[in-house]
Amino acid sequence: MELRDDIIEELKRLFRAEAEADSKSAIYDNVCEMLHVVRLYYTVKLDGGDQYRNQRTGRLVIDIDEEEGRSVLYDSGKKGGIRRCFNYCFHGLEHIHAYMEFEEGLDESDIDDELCRFLADILYVMTSRRNMQKMLNHAESADSLTGIPNIAFVQKKYNRVTQKKGPQEFTLLRMNLRNFKYINEVAGAKAGDEGIIQYSRKLLRFTDEDECAGRMGGDNFVIYVHNRNLDRFLKRAKSVTISKLKNAPKKQFEIGAWIGVSVLGGDERKSFLDRLNDANIACGMGKSRFKRDVVFYGEDLKKMMMKGRNVIGAFPLAVKNHEFTPFFQAKVNMKTGKLVGFEALCRWLHEDKYIFPDQFIPTLDREGLIPELDLAIFNETCRAIRMWKDMGLNPPRISSNFSKKNLFVPKIENRIMKIIEDNGISSQDVEIEITESMKDDEYERLIGFVKILKGHGLFISIDDFGTGYSSLSLLHNIEADVIKIDKSFTDVVTEDKKSAILIESIITIANKLNMEIIAEGVETREQGQMLVDLGCNLAQGYYYSKPADFQTTTEIIRSASYKPLIV
Repeated sequence: MELRDDIIEELKRLFRAEAEADSKSAIYDNVCEMLHVVRLYYTVKLDGGDQYRNQRTGRLVIDIDEEEGRSVLYDSGKKGGIRRCFNYCFHGLEHIHAYMEFEEGLDESDIDDELCRFLADILYVMTSRRNMQKMLNHAESADSLTGIPNIAFVQKKYNRVTQKKGPQEFTLLRMNLRNFKYINEVAGAKAGDEGIIQYSRKLLRFTDEDECAGRMGGDNFVIYVHNRNLDRFLKRAKSVTISKLKNAPKKQFEIGAWIGVSVLGGDERKSFLDRLNDANIACGMGKSRFKRDVVFYGEDLKKMMMKGRNVIGAFPLAVKNHEFTPFFQAKVNMKTGKLVGFEALCRWLHEDKYIFPDQFIPTLDREGLIPELDLAIFNETCRAIRMWKDMGLNPPRISSNFSKKNLFVPKIENRIMKIIEDNGISSQDVEIEITESMKDDEYERLIGFVKILKGHGLFISIDDFGTGYSSLSLLHNIEADVIKIDKSFTDVVTEDKKSAILIESIITIANKLNMEIIAEGVETREQGQMLVDLGCNLAQGYYYSKPADFQTTTEIIRSASYKPLIV
C-alpha cells in the first residue's frame, strides 16, 4: 500500500511538471521504474483527406506508422513483455495513443491498471498541450492554406541570415502569378486552392537551406536567394507545371509569374521591408507597363517612379487648370473626302510642354485616376464644341474615350450628362467610345451604362472591335451606333487574307445591324483602297490627319473636306 501511495505522489509530481519540458527528459524515469514499465512512447493521428478514410468506421484518420511516428518518452533498454495501448480522441481531430511495455516476465495480474491509466491521462494532457503550442508556433510562421512560410517568417529568417552574411549576398524577389485565375475558371475554386498549394511547395523546393520562399496571400510570393543562385531560380520559376488536380486530373497548367527583383549594390543598406517595396514596384511595373516577366529595381526605375510621383502630385491642379487638353483626329469618308467626325485624344500641356499619354497614363491607371482623366478630357471636348458653335461653326460629332474603370464610378452617367448640360451643347454633338475587351464581371454593368446613355440620346461606339473574346455577344446585347475596326486588323489588311476576310465579315454584320463602321489606323492609300473594296467607307488615321490642337482643328472644320480616295 505504501508503494502505491509513492507511485500516486510521483504521478502527481509528473502532472505538475512544466508542459514545455523536453519529452525525452528524465521526468518519466521514476514512475516508469515504479510501474515496471521498460518503454513508454506515444503516437499521434490527425484527421486527413479522403484517401485516409477508415473503411470500417468511415472516419478520416491519417495512420502514422507506429515505428516511424512514435515519440519515445522513456526507454530503459531492457527487453519488454506485455504491451498496453491507451487511446484518446480529442474532438475527433487528434488521436493520441499511449503505449507502455512492461518488464519481461510480468503477467496481467502484476500490472496496476488504474495507475497505468492515470499515467496515460497525464501523458495525454501534457502531449496535447505540447502539440497545441507547436500548432500555435506553426500558425505564426506558416501560411494557413499552403503550409509554406508566411511573410513574417521569411522576414525573420532573412534578418537572421543577413546578419551573418550581409544583405548584399542575397537577392529579394516579389512574385505575382500570371493568369492563375484560369485554373479557377476551368476547374473551380477548390482546384485553384489545390493548385496554389502545389505551386507553393514546388516554389519552396527551388530554394536552398539558408534561402526562403513564402506566400504573401492570394497568388503573391516573396523569396530571397543567394545572388549566385538568382539565374537558376528565375529559370526554374519561369514556368511551373501544375497537374493532377481533382477536378481536372488530365489537364496540365503552365504557370508563369511577374517578378520584381531587388539587388543591393556596394555598401547599400536597406531593410527587408524597403527591399520588398522596391521589388513590389518592379513587379507592378513589369505587369502594368513594361509587360516583362522580370524587372530589376534600379536607377532607371527610380527615376521613372519619381516622375510617376510627380505626375500624381500634379494631377489635381492640372485638372483644375485645364492642362489636360484634347487633340482631335479627323474621321473621313474615304469615297467623298467629307469630314464626318473627330476623336478626342488626351494630351497634357504642362509648363508649356506637351506630354504624351504613354508618359502619364500608366501612372494614373495604377493610382485609379483614369476615370477623373476621362471626365476631364470629356469636359474639355464639350468646351471646345461650345467654342466652335460660338464661332458660328458646326463641328461634326466628336467621340471621347471612357475606360472600363468608369463603369463602377457611382452615378458616372449623371456626371457625363451634367458636363454636356453645363457646356450648353446637345447629346447629339458627342459620342462615347467604350472598349470592346470587357470581362464577365464588367459585362452586366456595361449593358446598363450604355442603356442609360442611349436613353439620353448619346451615340455609342465600340472601340478596338475584334480584339476581345465576346465581340458577337457585345453586338447582340448592346445597342451601339458605331463599330471601330481595330488598328491591328487595318495594319495587315493588304497583306493578310484572313484579316481581310474578318474585316469583311465585321462590315457585313454591322451593315445588317444598321451600324456605322469605321477603320482605325489607316496610314496608306493602299489600306484605304482595300477597306473601301471590302465595304468600309469611313476611316481615321495618319493618311488623313494626325491628332491636332484646337486651332488646327478649327481650320479643318472650316474646310470640312479632304481629297477623295480614287476608287
